[in-house]
Amino acid sequence: MSKTRLISWLLGAVVLAGVAPAADADRDRRDRREDRRERREDRREDRREDRREDRRERAERRRAFRAPPALRAERYDNRRGYVWVSGKWAWDGYDWQWQSGRYERERRGYRWRPVSYELRGDEYVSIGGDWVVMEAQSAPPAYREERWAPRAGFLWVKGHYEWRGGQWTWIPGHYERERAGYRYVEPRYEQRNGAWVTIGGSWSIN
Repeated sequence: MSKTRLISWLLGAVVLAGVAPAADADRDRRDRREDRRERREDRREDRREDRREDRRERAERRRAFRAPPALRAERYDNRRGYVWVSGKWAWDGYDWQWQSGRYERERRGYRWRPVSYELRGDEYVSIGGDWVVMEAQSAPPAYREERWAPRAGFLWVKGHYEWRGGQWTWIPGHYERERAGYRYVEPRYEQRNGAWVTIGGSWSIN
């Protein structure tokens, strides 16, 4: 073998000897990175499962499996412009806790609905404890007499009562332009579920 070829062969051997360990080192680094990535993913999944289990446990604790105690007697004075809101029992996830009553400013057209408790499935839930629209418990007053004169192309809509702000309010009559193919349905009143409601008072197709 000539001296030149010998030198070339030695240089190639040196290069190969250096490349092989470098390639092995690269593979080792890739393997370590992959291992770290898999361990991180496993830890994240473990934490997600722990959170899911914690949520399930908290939800289970929040369910009220037993009925609340009897409501406590409370003393209060009537205050003008205010409504007394009685105390109630509230489930904190572990036991029933008493919440004392309080005063709230009156809201026109609304009434306070006291809280009650109902067994639904295997847990007790609270119902009410909020403001609801006050319904008409009494029939509307007698209609008022109104004066009006016919107008060509117009229809006289009689006055009527509407339930507004917790009381019957008189809505005066007025003229409306006639609508071809339509007729006006005068309002009437019906009692439904213990409350008076207004029906009609609008245009309807003939």
